[in-house]
Amino acid sequence: MSVPFHELRVSAVIHETPECASFELAVPKELEEAYRYKAGQHLTFKLSWDDFTVTRCYSLSSCPDLREPLRIGVKRVEGGRISNWLIDNLKAGDSIIASVPEGRFVLDTATRPGAPLFLFAGGSGITPIISLLKSALTVTKRPITLLYANQNRESVIYGEELRQLAAAHSNRLLVHHHFDAEGGYLTPAQVQALLHHTDIAEFYLCGPEPFMELIENTLSEAGVHDELVYIERFVSPADPDRDEVDPVDAASLEAPDTFSLWLNGRSRTVAYLKGKTLLQCAQAAGLQPAHSCESGYCGSCMAHVNSGKVHMRTHEALSERDIARGVALLCQSVPASREPLELDSDSTSFRAASAVKSSYSKRASQLAAVAVFAIMVAGTLVLRLVP
Repeated sequence: MSVPFHELRVSAVIHETPECASFELAVPKELEEAYRYKAGQHLTFKLSWDDFTVTRCYSLSSCPDLREPLRIGVKRVEGGRISNWLIDNLKAGDSIIASVPEGRFVLDTATRPGAPLFLFAGGSGITPIISLLKSALTVTKRPITLLYANQNRESVIYGEELRQLAAAHSNRLLVHHHFDAEGGYLTPAQVQALLHHTDIAEFYLCGPEPFMELIENTLSEAGVHDELVYIERFVSPADPDRDEVDPVDAASLEAPDTFSLWLNGRSRTVAYLKGKTLLQCAQAAGLQPAHSCESGYCGSCMAHVNSGKVHMRTHEALSERDIARGVALLCQSVPASREPLELDSDSTSFRAASAVKSSYSKRASQLAAVAVFAIMVAGTLVLRLVP
């Protein structure tokens, strides 16, 4: 069973900048439940191109907590087939085939509901970030810092919306714009100057790879735990007529008869079907791990390889650091040895596998609670000692 796709009608087109447009999508009443989403998620689109079908993922910039119309942002990519076609041709009243909302680039509302929130966006990476921003402002009291980097002022997407949000929430929202054309490229020192409470804050990143690498390295040097960093990485998949052939024959690799998959808090034993990906095997067993594009480019199906070895046909959604830490894409992975294979779909952060994320968060929360209790007790004793 693959991700459900439905036909949606374009209700409005908003030209945000000369190179970017937003598309509002009308959801039929009978599909409203299927299209309920969390801030930061995305839709996958299917479009016919010549005699084949291409897919692309676009993040939602709308906020479900404000009941805004479903809205995606699309920025032109030089030589890009779909981004240019959408901006030049798609108009209000047209229909488009879109998946239900997917993705795990969402706010952690359970473990650190009051911790400071840092949002880093570069270029069109503001699309999911502004959705997260509006949600956090609406349903939490968290202090928020947004760093938004662009080439120049003319390329700022959702500029007026950001200005209004900053004015309406000046007591807890700091918006910092950086323009390469005016101040040169962003530096680690400029990022570090914005940081505070790095032991408990959460950090969300989306943008071009060099931008995210700079932020990620700076956070690491500042001592930020990997478990507190979330990254959304989108790369356009190779279309069928440009698809590269995998030099490794997956069918020739050794594989165990079964593998273990942690999903929704339970370990499941899944039969390995030779020649199928781990995602396809899980689906054949009646399981539905998170996934979306099934091309290795959106990162929705990330899992941590706890034991065993896998071969990935492609892994564009992952950095080399992700891979070194044991992150794999279920939609692109097959076993690569006969040793027992165990994967965890539950404990993966959006940059790297984070099997300790939940335990770390709970432990931090417990320590915070103990600290607060100790302060209260100490305060009571002091008051009793005062004549």
